Amino acid sequence: MKKVMQAISIFIASIVFLAAGSIQDIIKKADSLREEKKYQEVLEVLKESEKIDPENSELLWRLARAHFDLADQTPEDMKLQKEHLYPGFEYAKKCIELDPNCAGGHQYYAILIGRIGEIEGTKQKIRNSYEVKKHALIAIKLDPKNDANYHIMGRWHYALSDLSWIEKKVAEVVYGKLPEASFEEAEYYFKKAHELAPDDPRHLLWLGKTQLKLGKKEEARKSFEMAIKIKPKSESDKNIIKEAGQLLKRIK
Repeated sequence: MKKVMQAISIFIASIVFLAAGSIQDIIKKADSLREEKKYQEVLEVLKESEKIDPENSELLWRLARAHFDLADQTPEDMKLQKEHLYPGFEYAKKCIELDPNCAGGHQYYAILIGRIGEIEGTKQKIRNSYEVKKHALIAIKLDPKNDANYHIMGRWHYALSDLSWIEKKVAEVVYGKLPEASFEEAEYYFKKAHELAPDDPRHLLWLGKTQLKLGKKEEARKSFEMAIKIKPKSESDKNIIKEAGQLLKRIK
């Protein structure tokens, strides 16, 4: 009986080992496909792997990212946004519930809840902003070399600083007081993101936008000029570079 139990234990351990090996291979494949900007294929590969190990935090945050990537290619398509942002957020939420120290989980929790707030309106955007800041700062602490984490905080400061008078009054009714934010802090975070990833045009676009808000026209001009010189790697990059070019033309 003892030998039978030992054999069963060895068999189960072998299955777990093989599954873990398969998961790592799938993760590498998904990351490789993402480098090629094959976002739909990434999602399909990860969905298959979820059947093998549905509580793997490394898979879960990548599933959140895959949904975001698909939504990010055509931000004007509201149907597509809702189709991907909500399930993506659920993956990020599950990820950090299972693994509170997963930087990728916190990063995409912040990104997705922020984007959801944007499509749901002013009140929800403000409500979600508290969660954006909380999880973005955790992500920075866990992964200080990741440019995206700093970009999230830059966007957070920019969005709150750019609220209209009416939006600020809505926030005061709901929360009593808005969290402190400034364009100066937004500029700091976008500069940090750009330092870490100089070939990502979104950092330069938003740095330039922030500098315009601060009245730094010449610095904004330089940021936009650098952005339009970057070779786009995706549809999202193309849209960002196009916007940077349009803003550059408006600077007098």
